Amino acid sequence: MDKLIIRDLEKKDLKQFIELLKELAKYENMLDEFYCNEDIIEESLLKDKLARALILEFNNEIIGYAIYFFTFSSFWGKGGIYLEDIYIKENFRRKGFAKEVFKYLAKLCKDKNFKRLEWACLIENELGIKFYEKLNATNLSKKWINYRLDGKNLEDLI
Repeated sequence: MDKLIIRDLEKKDLKQFIELLKELAKYENMLDEFYCNEDIIEESLLKDKLARALILEFNNEIIGYAIYFFTFSSFWGKGGIYLEDIYIKENFRRKGFAKEVFKYLAKLCKDKNFKRLEWACLIENELGIKFYEKLNATNLSKKWINYRLDGKNLEDLI
């Protein structure tokens, strides 16, 4: 069996990476909120390193990606990882690739002595929820509520 390769995003990947981002936006019914392009990703991820992106390759084909960034717990005084996105092309789902990404990130947490790996999941993402429950991930929705300021509301605050 061929092995999944998990590697860092490179400039040569940008076109395919943007296409995968668009696929996720379409999957989440958010394509109308998609403003990203190769230049923005190159500046944000490759130059400024605001987050890190992993490319998932199988049989020399890019089949998905993950984007994550480091967080910090003030109570533990330790770092963590927030998984912003994990996306795998539809015909490559349910093959264990997502679990490999989580193993990769769990090992990164262990190597850095981080204490948690966190992410959010859309309520409609039943496949994702079932997968996360199989990982024994804790559903924090009864303890925490996510908030966001963006667009005009963010501007108005200034």
